Amino acid sequence: MKNIQPRSLKCLFASLMLFGLTACATGGIMDKDVYQAHTFSFDTMRDSPNVEVLDYQYSNARHAGVRAERERINMGQTFGGENIYGSLLRGDFLYVKWRVKKPGKLLPEYLGTYEDRVDLRSRLPADITGLRIHFVVRGTQLYIYLVWPYDPKHDYPPGELRGYERQKKVQIYPDQAK
Repeated sequence: MKNIQPRSLKCLFASLMLFGLTACATGGIMDKDVYQAHTFSFDTMRDSPNVEVLDYQYSNARHAGVRAERERINMGQTFGGENIYGSLLRGDFLYVKWRVKKPGKLLPEYLGTYEDRVDLRSRLPADITGLRIHFVVRGTQLYIYLVWPYDPKHDYPPGELRGYERQKKVQIYPDQAK
């Protein structure tokens, strides 16, 4: 059996250290960003006419993802809707801030301002390709739905989510009583 030279051991040790440091610096497999072709949307004009969205973000901890424009937030503008499709970063969370208007008033009066941040990691399936993540605000409550593409072979019963009456849809937040 051949003896290993101290110089070879040092070289091997240095190589292993370099490999380990590189692995730590680039992050583990759980830190990898996942991009999948899907849609993120909301439409307060149709779904929540007495609600004004003040801020929103669909993202993860490492990237901005889909979010409200900072300039518009700083100017006090509101957001009536969003509909983005593409190879989007799979979000770990959805954050929404909104205010509720008093119904029937000519000039806006507000009942209150609310916000919610929902952890989506355990609520989304592994593959969301082709799906839509759609949120609706009803009063003080945020609702998040997964909507599947229209399939003419299946006729799903109409639900409370307007615009997607005949599509498969599942409410993923808040949790529903079983």
